[in-house]
Amino acid sequence: MAVQRAHEGLIRWQAESFEQLSSVTLSGAEITLLQLIGDGGRSKSIKEMARVTNRVDIPNIQYSLRKLAAAGLTRKQGAGRSGVSYSLTDEGCRVAAEMRELRSGLLGQAFEGRPEMAAQLESALAVLEELTGLYGGAALVPVPDGEG
Repeated sequence: MAVQRAHEGLIRWQAESFEQLSSVTLSGAEITLLQLIGDGGRSKSIKEMARVTNRVDIPNIQYSLRKLAAAGLTRKQGAGRSGVSYSLTDEGCRVAAEMRELRSGLLGQAFEGRPEMAAQLESALAVLEELTGLYGGAALVPVPDGEG
């Protein structure tokens, strides 16, 4: 439940922070995609975004990407099934950069006076990656009749 609470807290924080930076209303998942597209300075494909976010709901990702484009935050390049990628517009870059600054400030406050916290987060990251694989693999195993 702690992971679920942390996730919901992050989503709520993202939405509330984004409201301060833009007149566009976005869900936490849409803000996550916006930030993901902005990371690394290169465009991203839907397949890459789905893999990084551990999502399989491609139609919902496509809907979110259309919403981001309609808001003037992203642009679509290429054509065909494998040649399409998404990048940020100037406005998308501005908002994504401001979100990164807000997040850095929040985390900076949390780390202040707590140098051990970085090491704890590195350990937590390893555990969370392992759990992601565990849950991903378990989702593929059928539940025997009469169980679950």
